[in-house]
Amino acid sequence: MNKKLKPYITLADALTSLFHPSVEVVLHDLKSKKVAYISNAFSSRRAGDKMIGAMGSFKKNLIGPYEKKGSDGRVIKAITLLLRDENEDAFGMLCINYDISLAKGLYENLKEFLNLSKNKEDVEVFVSQDWENHIDKSIDEFLKEKNLTLMSFKKDEKQELVNYLQSAGIFTIRNSTNYVSKKINISRATIYNWLKKEKSS
Repeated sequence: MNKKLKPYITLADALTSLFHPSVEVVLHDLKSKKVAYISNAFSSRRAGDKMIGAMGSFKKNLIGPYEKKGSDGRVIKAITLLLRDENEDAFGMLCINYDISLAKGLYENLKEFLNLSKNKEDVEVFVSQDWENHIDKSIDEFLKEKNLTLMSFKKDEKQELVNYLQSAGIFTIRNSTNYVSKKINISRATIYNWLKKEKSS
């Protein structure tokens, strides 16, 4: 583990102790691009696992709060803090994941009971841990709308999905083309050709 991350282990344990059992704290090592430490792990990740995605250039020290879904379906409210040294060089990330599944369910029931406004503001936040989950969700929404499955996909339906993902801004995410091509079993070149054709039409 990066020595600069060690002081944050106590902080991670303190947070999970205070909010147990609803909070998970994850320390990421940006040098090795691996998970360095997890306190009160309720996700499938473990120390030593590779970080998901890539952060790119850092413009903010604090990202969130944002909502995401855990691998087991639980609803997570998360916040990510970029850790810098005395020279302002980023060396790690501290991610706090708060399981709000129970609270969210109670809120939805209370909202129905009080007949509050159902208007929603859609805010999409893309961070390293989230982009694959977001793409999967977009593909699932398309399949559900078209009453399709990945196993029954035909070429024209795959092309329609690619256009759908393009309109949703998916291909502005780094590595998304490679991920989608593997997901629906086509080449990256095919995706680029379809996008080029759609742009020129």
